[in-house]
Amino acid sequence: MEEKSLEFFEKYDITVTGIARTRGAFRIDTERGPKLLLPYSGSEARAVFEQGLLTCLKERGFFVDGYVANKEGAYVTRDEYEEPFLMKDWYYGEECNVRKTDQALLAVRHLAALHNALVGVDVSAEELPGAVQKSLPELFEKRNRELRRVRAFIREKKRKAYFETVYINTFSEFYEKAEAALAGAKERGCTETLAAALAEGRACHGTYTHHNLLVLHDGSFATVNFDKACLGVQIADFYLFFRKLMEKTGWDRGLADRLMEAYTSVRKVEKAEWQVFYLLLSYPEKFWKITNSYHNGKKSWIPQKTTEKLLAVKEQEKEKEELLADVAGWC
Repeated sequence: MEEKSLEFFEKYDITVTGIARTRGAFRIDTERGPKLLLPYSGSEARAVFEQGLLTCLKERGFFVDGYVANKEGAYVTRDEYEEPFLMKDWYYGEECNVRKTDQALLAVRHLAALHNALVGVDVSAEELPGAVQKSLPELFEKRNRELRRVRAFIREKKRKAYFETVYINTFSEFYEKAEAALAGAKERGCTETLAAALAEGRACHGTYTHHNLLVLHDGSFATVNFDKACLGVQIADFYLFFRKLMEKTGWDRGLADRLMEAYTSVRKVEKAEWQVFYLLLSYPEKFWKITNSYHNGKKSWIPQKTTEKLLAVKEQEKEKEELLADVAGWC
């Protein structure tokens, strides 16, 4: 990038004062503040969709990583090798430390405020892949097919690795819960809940985790990386943040209550949306993620860490079930 930087940056109406490598991207210092330049695999239409959400949030007072258009007015810029790049506004800050309870609670309140702002969003998403959230029945059916496919593959193996033996012995317990979540999603009108959210123009971040939340020098937050943003049921964002934190804390029921109270102190959540949250939480997503990782990885050598994750999920299942009983009261 350094060798072609001058030629490449002439495509933008900015003055570059410095370039530094960062994780999978380049941080660019300019007279208009820090920017981030990163390889981009999406379409110009997808970038326009995301920028529409980012503009909406900026207008409503949020710090977000809006995209920088080149001199031709496009967001996707190709280098001399025809490789596509995206430039966006950036911030000097540290990732939110969710192991600090006060920061985790602030992050949840910030998410609720973000959701309040992302209502009535007038952003075209027609025929744009990934711009509309999948319904729970559709999502769970797809994942359950993947679970069955991997089980069938492992069953047919004559010689099984330790992970595969543990997986087969564990499968029934988690698959029953996956099927129960699917049945619940069909019975509780989750498809209608999604339709209502779309009609109201509600949008989600898509990957609201501590990695995408920067704490600035004054303690405020900058929310970044909207590449998985979509229109849909907003509680899905809270679920993702909540689940990851619960996994790190052994499904701490006291912390769970505080997180849910923090979210609802800023945003009102209807019963139908809490039901979506409950079903997402009841689905054995971590087990599915381990399954997916195994399916897409090398079968000749399975990392010990993968087996450790599977055993940890099984060990935490009792604590998760106890927490689910508490969450049911919110539905």
